[in-house]
Amino acid sequence: MTRSLTILSLYPRQLGINGDSGNVLALKTRAEWRGIDVVVVEHNVGDTLPASVDLIHIGSGPRTAQVAVQADLTLIAPQLKAWKDSGVPVLAIAGGWQLLGSSIVDEAGERFDAAGLFPTSTVLVAKRAVGEVVISTATGTVAGFENHGAVTTLDAGATALGTVTAGFGNAGAAASAGLGAEGVVDGSGIGTHLHGPFLPMNPAWADRLLAAALANRGLDSELADDERIAAVDLAASNSRAAIAKRLGL
Repeated sequence: MTRSLTILSLYPRQLGINGDSGNVLALKTRAEWRGIDVVVVEHNVGDTLPASVDLIHIGSGPRTAQVAVQADLTLIAPQLKAWKDSGVPVLAIAGGWQLLGSSIVDEAGERFDAAGLFPTSTVLVAKRAVGEVVISTATGTVAGFENHGAVTTLDAGATALGTVTAGFGNAGAAASAGLGAEGVVDGSGIGTHLHGPFLPMNPAWADRLLAAALANRGLDSELADDERIAAVDLAASNSRAAIAKRLGL
């Protein structure tokens, strides 16, 4: 039986800074190297959603870009939530993650309802957390680059992606560096502030998303390795190690 996946890329025109589109490329490439057919469907403002999807990605962007997609996102949020609740994996990066949480409070103190896919809420702040970051997760060390002016709070009982070893994470730039949580894992959904982009730098999480998407379709979720995957995984490991060294770890 041929394995195939449809990846939905939300608002790539507005929410694609800091290399976040590389996450979709990493998913597509790692799947195709394993003989899995992949179709990437881009959804921009005013587009119609496809009938079904197997994996959802949303990148980051400034507040102006978030506002530009907000009305459209409100319209499609019920379908996105239904897909996530049915087991479709979601990867949400920084500003995109904020939009898929429960609420956003802007710097003027105005509260906006968000899409409600993740058990998190965000308060935007003036001081930005910018720089390389390393976190400890259940699947090992994760590294990348953060650039956000936000304090993100997980609902009671929600699970963080990992614990910050160096950098700021969910607590934002006002917190002491190297303390607290980063990101969220909710079912097969992942929210994180890490750019870099996140998945090429941390390919174990790309494979986790792909395996979850295949399993949710009732397909064989085994992901075989080959020389190409081994090579890029080694490069990613070296990149993470270089970041850790620069941060004195």
